[in-house]
Amino acid sequence: MSPARLVAFGGFAVAAFIGWGIYRAGLGETPPPPSNTDIVFHEGIAHGERIKTRSWTADYDRLVSNADQTVLDLENVRNGIIFKAGKPYLRVRAAHMSVNTLTRDFTVTGPLHVETIDAKPPRSFDTNSARWSDAEQRLDLDKRVSIKTGAAAPLIVGSLSVDIKTGQIEMRDVTGAARFK
Repeated sequence: MSPARLVAFGGFAVAAFIGWGIYRAGLGETPPPPSNTDIVFHEGIAHGERIKTRSWTADYDRLVSNADQTVLDLENVRNGIIFKAGKPYLRVRAAHMSVNTLTRDFTVTGPLHVETIDAKPPRSFDTNSARWSDAEQRLDLDKRVSIKTGAAAPLIVGSLSVDIKTGQIEMRDVTGAARFK
């Protein structure tokens, strides 16, 4: 073999070896991490605290939080308890809740059931949509609401808004009976 052919063959062999190395280097790469930095918890218990007493507690099937935990999405909330003066006051069950932990606002989609604990007569309401604005201290129930007040039949309301600061209640499309004491 002539020296020129030997050099050409050697150059080809080196180029092929380098090309094969580059090709093989790309085979073991892992994909980049996902840009979604959500944190997911499955089946748990969450609770909130005031300075000296509990504020609320609830069981859930799934909780998804953004990276800084300012927005929480909870699925199948059950055994929810809201405390008043350190004692259980309301029991809550919801299909899906989205909570902003900074503003303390929340929205509920899907079935929602809220009932009093140890109240005489027991009171409760059921709906499929709720929105709470903590800054406005306002609860909006945009869809049909069935309210049980201890009367013989429930009070059925097309939609309901409650301003906690002023005590003003706006009800639309009302049928049924209500018991206030």
